[in-house]
Amino acid sequence: MAGKDDFDASDLDAALSDDEDAAGRQLEAGKERSRSAGRSGVGFLLFVLGVACGIPAAIFMPGFLSDHGSVVLGIILGALLFVLVILSLVFVFRQPLWRWMFRRSEIEVTRFAGPLADVARYAAGQKVEEATNAARDFAEIALARYAWVSSRRWLVASITGLIAAMAALAGSALLFEQNKLLRAQSVLLVEQNQRIDFQNSLIDTQIQLAEAERSAQIGPEVVEIGALIGAERQAFLDAGGKIDNFGLSNLSSSTRGRIVAASLVARPYRYLAPSNANPRDADGLIRTALAHRPDALADPSLLDAGGEGADNERLVDRSVSPERGDLLTMLTANSILETEMLTALGADFSFAEFRRELAGGLSMQHARLAFADFSWTRMVGCLFGAAQLDHARIENAVVRDSDFSSLAAGDVSELFTAGDFDYLPTSMAGISFSNSVIHKTGFARVNAIAPVFDGAVVAMVDFTGASIAGASFRDAMIIESSFEGASLLSMDLEGAIVFDQTFLQTLAQTAMPGSFVPERWSLVSIAAGEVADHPRYIEMTNHVPEASYAGVQAWRISRVEPVAD
Repeated sequence: MAGKDDFDASDLDAALSDDEDAAGRQLEAGKERSRSAGRSGVGFLLFVLGVACGIPAAIFMPGFLSDHGSVVLGIILGALLFVLVILSLVFVFRQPLWRWMFRRSEIEVTRFAGPLADVARYAAGQKVEEATNAARDFAEIALARYAWVSSRRWLVASITGLIAAMAALAGSALLFEQNKLLRAQSVLLVEQNQRIDFQNSLIDTQIQLAEAERSAQIGPEVVEIGALIGAERQAFLDAGGKIDNFGLSNLSSSTRGRIVAASLVARPYRYLAPSNANPRDADGLIRTALAHRPDALADPSLLDAGGEGADNERLVDRSVSPERGDLLTMLTANSILETEMLTALGADFSFAEFRRELAGGLSMQHARLAFADFSWTRMVGCLFGAAQLDHARIENAVVRDSDFSSLAAGDVSELFTAGDFDYLPTSMAGISFSNSVIHKTGFARVNAIAPVFDGAVVAMVDFTGASIAGASFRDAMIIESSFEGASLLSMDLEGAIVFDQTFLQTLAQTAMPGSFVPERWSLVSIAAGEVADHPRYIEMTNHVPEASYAGVQAWRISRVEPVAD
């Protein structure tokens, strides 16, 4: 027709070429946007899932995984098997799935050739509609191929990540299970160590008791010595002698020799003793009785102060020699109170455990009494001048009108010599008078490093010129005692009760210059009721004059600065 432009094949090819280029560019742009959106969406989704699952798992799951590691491992393996089954089904039914998703049963690369050929053929034949349909088929196949490749990549990546996560979780589950077993093993090891410690304790007890059995074999000899002393004492009385005149000089030399030999042969050891079964410990006996009726106490914790019950036997806390103590007991029971002759002959009463309640008038000057134990004893008028009392125990005792002071050279008996010294010192390093009542007793010029007077009543006691550096008077009650010229370096007065407001200043003025710093301590007034609560108050009232404390303002000493002389 003359009025219309001819539409030839070249024009159609150009139009199709332009359309195809524009469609290709739009397709590529759409692909890029979908890739970016997909990556962003997947990343955000993984972040949300990590936060939603990771935080609760970190807070609540460790204990569950530790206790149920095998269950978690089973769940992980089951999930892996489930995923494998799903993937197998997808592979088997891939063509129906492609047909349902893409309306194509095959989207292989070889299928691209048919639609392309149709597009070219229809375009050459100027069949626009057919060419368009062929192009649509090609686009569907191409998009389906792209979707399938992307999905496959995503599936492969997801499965790979899932397998890696499952492997990590499986390893974590195994680690949790291993930690659980290690904790159980640790508990068993602790129990084993406790049993080993208990076994070692039993072995130590067995060794100590074996030593005690060997040392106690001297017991019959001690009994025989006691019989000899009693027989000679009776013979002295039958001959008209007075009991007050009987002493070591009235014993035969063989008996004195046997006493000295027995004191040397007897060795210290540890033995089994029931707790709270000391007949002289009234508080312990009361606690033992109340242990059968703890419900009768308003505060059952008071029983804890007594430690174990009386039915429980344990080794004494340090080695002692009951046999040496028995020798001293037999001497005092037979009115032999002066032991200096035995000391001059070489007798050794170190570690002696003196178990007699009363030691009245006992004279043990120059005696060797290191680590001796006079606890729960009433010592009245006893003399210990120039004796060796290092680490001795005179605890829960009553010491009255006794003298531990160093001996002046002129007071040394003819059995001993002072040499060129003005005084023979009494050695008392580490001696303990804890919870004792000490009244009118002398400690003049003693050499006592770190003596302990904790909880004791120290009334009218003379420490003139004493070297008691490191002495401890914690919670003690100090009444009218003299520290004239005493060395009080590092003295501990925490909680001590005094009845003189100028006590600290007087102590600084009378003690060895520079050995006591009063600024390190302060006084706080207390009521009479607090004085009466002192553990040794009742015993104190039996020995100390009432005028020294009754109606007198009491003060408690507290530390202001650390003791560091």
